[in-house]
Amino acid sequence: MFSHQSRRVPAWFCAILCVLLFSACNNNDKSIITLKTPTEPSVGLTSPYGVAGDDQLFHQLELIRAEFSMPALGGFIISGDELIELDVTGVRSSTGQVPVSAFDRWSIGSFSKSMTATLAARLVEQGIIEFDSQVAEIFPELIGKINPELESVTLNSLLSMTSGLQRDLASMYSGKWHRDNRDMTSQRYDWTIELLNAQGSVPQGTYLYSNAGYVVAGHMLERVTGQAWESLIAQELFEPLGMADVGFGSASDDDPDGQPSGHQMREGKWHPITPTDRVDLPKVIGPAGLINTTLHDLSIYLGAYLAGARGNDNLISASSYVRLLTPVTPEYGLGWILTPNDSRFHHNGFTGTFYLDNLVLPERNVAILAVTNGDTVNAKLAVEKVIDILLKRLDAKQHYSGK
Repeated sequence: MFSHQSRRVPAWFCAILCVLLFSACNNNDKSIITLKTPTEPSVGLTSPYGVAGDDQLFHQLELIRAEFSMPALGGFIISGDELIELDVTGVRSSTGQVPVSAFDRWSIGSFSKSMTATLAARLVEQGIIEFDSQVAEIFPELIGKINPELESVTLNSLLSMTSGLQRDLASMYSGKWHRDNRDMTSQRYDWTIELLNAQGSVPQGTYLYSNAGYVVAGHMLERVTGQAWESLIAQELFEPLGMADVGFGSASDDDPDGQPSGHQMREGKWHPITPTDRVDLPKVIGPAGLINTTLHDLSIYLGAYLAGARGNDNLISASSYVRLLTPVTPEYGLGWILTPNDSRFHHNGFTGTFYLDNLVLPERNVAILAVTNGDTVNAKLAVEKVIDILLKRLDAKQHYSGK
């Protein structure tokens, strides 16, 4: 996990944030002491949502946060290689007054799956594994000890949700994995055996969303490299991209006062989640959805994908981006939810206490992301509205600039 104190924020990003934030950062962890006060949108604009880059994103986010009664919201727009705007509103914990900061880390849930698939592509390019590598090839000692019908499951089928495996292991909710203090690689090996001994839920080749299968995919990458998924994805993805503030699990577990808490609605009130609630997912399922990071780092990641989807090499080759973004089934590629007959793609993420979604539009050279730190149907509605408003603000900017 990257240290909170070791973040390195580029000068250009600091300049943008100085414009976006109405309250100065005045301590070492870059927290904002007082909540920003919404101001009225700029006058003279025909767009009721303002124009991207007009310093009014906070106002729009605050209106949406109030409408859906969420603890906090954040979002950003990328156009080409430029971060057009980024802002946040709300509080880290519903029982406190500390506002969220543009430097805070958010749990991204199943959006992590796209990162695990990207890690796999990196290792395929290096010749360490193949997308068609089978479970029996990677774990030959399990031949005859697991369901023989599942020995031929491939890395590709795991990443595309066509392995036929169950959505989740029943033991994931039993507390078994929460109590396991062994290293992650050992835990994921036992997870792999348990899952591959179970009966498949659907025929292989049929799409079925599977968190459990992504853990096996991550463990295949662990076996061929001899590294835990956590250190491997940091080495092969976060470090090359310059994502300097990334962790695993809930960021507030280790820093309850300095990071946003996830929330659940209980008896009509938001309840900030702490480790004593024991509702967070076990760390064994990391490859399926346990990354936390900042909006800035997420903008770097989506920016790489936006460029890759437009034919550019960066973290992986353009041909690898094509592979990941080509439908295996109409619903899914490798780590990405696709739109039939359209180049747009996204992947949402829900942890039970955070919700995130995004939208990448290669034809427009645009990527958008929004996140909140709460559950309930309102979380999804709020995030979807943020994405919609961000698009309208970008449309207005392009209209007024003539682009």
